[in-house]
Amino acid sequence: MIRLPLVPKSTPESGLVRPTGEALPLFYMNDYSRIGLWVSDCASAARILQDRFTLERGPEVAELLVDGWPGIVDAMNLLSEAGIACGVSDIVDQVYQG
Repeated sequence: MIRLPLVPKSTPESGLVRPTGEALPLFYMNDYSRIGLWVSDCASAARILQDRFTLERGPEVAELLVDGWPGIVDAMNLLSEAGIACGVSDIVDQVYQG
């Protein structure tokens, strides 16, 4: 099962870690990555997705649960048809252990 946090789209130059409600691991090698689904409107995206997909709502963010890449593509197509810009990307910016 793939878990993708729904996060608001931000500009690449923001340099901020986007909230996912989870702590960084105590040890990780070199850089840390967390894949998520960025959307232009989180509330609308959650309403649209909840009818056809499993969403788990946490205190800070909702997570989309899908079985694999085809589920991600289906969710993105559904959002695009509704006029919501979306994409899959690393949602943690500028985190490096060194």
